[in-house]
Amino acid sequence: MAVVDLGFDLGTTMTKVSAVADDGTRVLDRSLATAWRETGEGRVERTAASVVEAVEQLLAEVGEALAPGTSVRSVGFTSMAEAGVLVDAAGRAHSPVIAWYDPRGTEHAEALPPALAHAFPAMTGLPVSHVASLFKLLWLRDQGVDLQGLQWLSVPEWVILRLGGRRVAELSLLGRTGLLDVHTNRAWAPALDHLGVGPDLLPEIVEAGSPAGTIRADHPVAAVRGAVLTVAGHDHAVAAAAAGCGSPGSALDSFGTAEAYVASASRVPAPDVVRDLALQGISVYPHVVRGSTGFIGGTRTGLVLKRVLRVLGAERDPARGELDTATLALAPGETADVRVTGFAMEDHEVAIHLGSEAHTSAHVWRAALDGGTTRGRRLLGILRAADVPVERLVVAGGWTRMRSVVQARRDLAPVVEVADIEQPGTWGAARFGAWAARQPEATQGDRRPPAEWFSRHRAASRPSQDPTPSTALTQEITP
Repeated sequence: MAVVDLGFDLGTTMTKVSAVADDGTRVLDRSLATAWRETGEGRVERTAASVVEAVEQLLAEVGEALAPGTSVRSVGFTSMAEAGVLVDAAGRAHSPVIAWYDPRGTEHAEALPPALAHAFPAMTGLPVSHVASLFKLLWLRDQGVDLQGLQWLSVPEWVILRLGGRRVAELSLLGRTGLLDVHTNRAWAPALDHLGVGPDLLPEIVEAGSPAGTIRADHPVAAVRGAVLTVAGHDHAVAAAAAGCGSPGSALDSFGTAEAYVASASRVPAPDVVRDLALQGISVYPHVVRGSTGFIGGTRTGLVLKRVLRVLGAERDPARGELDTATLALAPGETADVRVTGFAMEDHEVAIHLGSEAHTSAHVWRAALDGGTTRGRRLLGILRAADVPVERLVVAGGWTRMRSVVQARRDLAPVVEVADIEQPGTWGAARFGAWAARQPEATQGDRRPPAEWFSRHRAASRPSQDPTPSTALTQEITP
């Protein structure tokens, strides 16, 4: 009987799944647009039920598409980190899923008591910003949500609960909430005190790839019944592991709706260094790879680029391809005095500044690319200054399909490559599932997979019938 592992990426823009054979070959891919609802003033949310409904729809599609006799051994989930759900003891949701970039919580971040604001970046590895889940929770509390008796589950943890698994809080996702002490990997008591709750706000804390139960026996898709469930962790860290960037010296430029530079080290820096990094835009949190600490510098580049494409009327081909070609044809340094702003994670708006009448759509697009590149160069410089050098940068994500985007990244590291793996998020999540399926529930110690777990089968991850643009692109951008 053939066996596959499923990997879900519950992303900001798309909800995706891949079925992966034991040798690493992707058997099939399915996806749905992530259904957000805009409510005004920059607020973006979706219902908790809609998250589960999307996963169930994709499970049904996979069940129909798999060859007869194929069984699903495991299902791994990766996702955006800061979004989640408040859940009661009966498993009912008591909050919407609020998008990570939603500005709610801004006032609560600004009103954080001085002592807590000083300690927050040093202990949580995060800047004081509305992006951290803590500040969304404060906003919900002040809107009348009684937090007593509720638990916070990230998006994949919520889905796992609804599929029949147990409640868990995975470290890399928890490390993006403002609720975790990154030096001890335990709940940070001052944050819980500020919320007015106890440690029971969080379920059992586990590492990426830990078994979290199995899909219930009465699930409508017979092929997935009994499959081992696991939280693969933060989408950018999972993509880094899948792309071979889980070890020190390499970093992933994970380029989706958010662009994240994900590096690693074998230790957590001292609290004062962690604070300095966080205040400069580099978060420190548990990696999904064994023995590693993650360093992630985030920008809103993908979000900015998406909005700029919309303004330019180039969201789809052929207009997008024409814009790509026109931008590559511009002379070096030709800007027509155009600037695009809004790349910082704490920004709420995207602005296009036109300093002359000489601009074209290509100048606007180049300005958007340059703004993201400048932000990336700054973040990588901060990492190097903190003794986290990046000698090799691997760029991955849907934006690499545009040559102008790849070209804009060519000077960020001594070696720059385009990832040799399609769908690193879903493929990586499936490999975490395969790892979890091999682990006894009672295993002690660091349960995360080692970096080499992903390199064994990465070459098989791209179906042979897929186009392979990455070789030429890699040659083009490696100095």
